Amino acid sequence: MKAIWKGYLKVSLVTIPVRLYHALTPKVLSFELLHRDCGTKIVQQRYCPHCRKVLAAEELIRGYRYGKDLYITVTDEELERARAAASQVMEILQFVDEREIHPLYYADAHYLVPDGQAGTEAFALLHRALFEAKRAALAKGVLRQRQHLFAIRPYQGALIAFTLHYPEEIVAVERLEEAAEVLKVPVDQKGLALARTLIEALAGPFTPEKYPDEYTQSVLSLIQAKAAGEEYRVAARPEPEKVINLMEALARSVAAAKGEGRKAAGTRAPRKAKGGS
Repeated sequence: MKAIWKGYLKVSLVTIPVRLYHALTPKVLSFELLHRDCGTKIVQQRYCPHCRKVLAAEELIRGYRYGKDLYITVTDEELERARAAASQVMEILQFVDEREIHPLYYADAHYLVPDGQAGTEAFALLHRALFEAKRAALAKGVLRQRQHLFAIRPYQGALIAFTLHYPEEIVAVERLEEAAEVLKVPVDQKGLALARTLIEALAGPFTPEKYPDEYTQSVLSLIQAKAAGEEYRVAARPEPEKVINLMEALARSVAAAKGEGRKAAGTRAPRKAKGGS
């Protein structure tokens, strides 16, 4: 696996050589645009409407928009000089209780590992200390031409460096009128008790393997069937029964959840009698 960044993790006066790897590989189906008549993939062109011509790559330059049709141009060399000093260091600024970071702030995940034997001991000490303290390290660093805020947490010998959204990137929930209205709705206590019962009936350990990407699998099956010259059929799902009354819907949901629980328990292998062979 190829590292996407190499540099140093700085903790006060301690500097640890590290490498950064992708921790996520999103499985997203992508389709190409084809010409309907001949099936040829179309070509995307960079076209200048002012000069009315297609441009080559060497004719392009970056521009930052600061007004209507007003741009400041920036060259690759200028960007390189601006980030050169900061791009090699990810500096830890503070240690926080990992539970204080709301999930809304998490953006992406990367693996952080020591780069060579020189930094392995210091890396292992930081890893163990974070694990035992149940804290996350807040750090700043430049990754791919942008400064990021990171939350660094220990994970099975590696550190996970989560990129965090900056506060100004998050839309304040107070701007949503619907959310404010929800807090004003009076809650029926009987309905609340049923809702809690439903939650407990469907509660269980977090096992993401139980929930595959069914849509992607279905689309891949469609593509494979068409490639083989076969017809792909999807079994129609039964229409759910419409229940208008909320209390009735909750009661039926609880009964269904409990029934599934008993069904799952009944599929377990029976215990052997003591002393049996």
